[in-house]
Amino acid sequence: MANGVLASYQSATTKYSHAYVDQSANPNGLVRADFPMYTTPSATLTSGSLRMMNTTGATATVDVAIQDYTEAIQFAAPGSQSPTVSNFSEFSFAPNDKVTSSYVIISGHNGTAYVPGETLTITGGSLTGTQTAKCIAWDASNLKVWYELPVGSWPVTAATLTIAGAGGGSGTITDSYVGTSGRVVFYDRLTGTLLFQNDSLFNNVKSQYYTEPTLQRVSGIGGAGQLSISSRGYEWLPSLSTVTLYNSSNTSGTNVTAEWKMTTATQPEVIIASVAYSNDQNKILKSYPIPNNSEVSLTGLVLEQWQNLYVSASAGVAFNFIGFEESVTIS
Repeated sequence: MANGVLASYQSATTKYSHAYVDQSANPNGLVRADFPMYTTPSATLTSGSLRMMNTTGATATVDVAIQDYTEAIQFAAPGSQSPTVSNFSEFSFAPNDKVTSSYVIISGHNGTAYVPGETLTITGGSLTGTQTAKCIAWDASNLKVWYELPVGSWPVTAATLTIAGAGGGSGTITDSYVGTSGRVVFYDRLTGTLLFQNDSLFNNVKSQYYTEPTLQRVSGIGGAGQLSISSRGYEWLPSLSTVTLYNSSNTSGTNVTAEWKMTTATQPEVIIASVAYSNDQNKILKSYPIPNNSEVSLTGLVLEQWQNLYVSASAGVAFNFIGFEESVTIS
């Protein structure tokens, strides 16, 4: 457990990265105005205060939210789906289902099915080192392999690559659609909104290890060492309404409309309209003004396991979350 400064983030200043950042174009990483700066680990209760300091030279506005998701995926209207549906209730997503917008289209399939949950190994071209992913779904009719948790540069490599499943399925990748994957938190069947915890998020925990408490913590220090500061290397590949297509005609990638694969029921592919990273319902501050050379504190914050502390600012406001973590028994 950790005590003290649990997380630090400065809007539009703190660097973050993800697996596909071009190091030549962004040698120091990326910046953004908002971030889920802290996530409460499994079987943990966190109490603390959030200090916000503005020294940008002008008044800045901030948003703060406590939420159990990183992205709110808004589906396109029922009539815009392919095939069309009568309403959003025709889609079904259960809490903790794994979902993804990443897939490849293959040719030369050897006739053996890819199996959800199996490890996929990618070889060919100039690839070296570990190049893998985990199969989410196999669409035999359209020769699509939907996957999560990619390792290596293979998804953004436009070359002749073979994708082989542990169960014997094999084919040649012709098109690679690079999106995101993660865990369903809640599906609102009335509005067609999917709340989702992104597996790519690394702050003080690694979200992909939701069910593996011993692997969640970013720090290798036993006991304390839970700090989520920029030097620990924030990572996040935020979901978008588009995914990036790589193939022989698009070696640098081109954006196309995102689809999400449902892993239950009839496994439809759902077309996306937009993505939000918070909503007003979860905000405890919205567009709150902080004058220059001023500090504001939010005290008495309590977060339960897997709730995210999300912050956003119109300028380079510095956020520091100070508190303590306590182990709890979940029953």
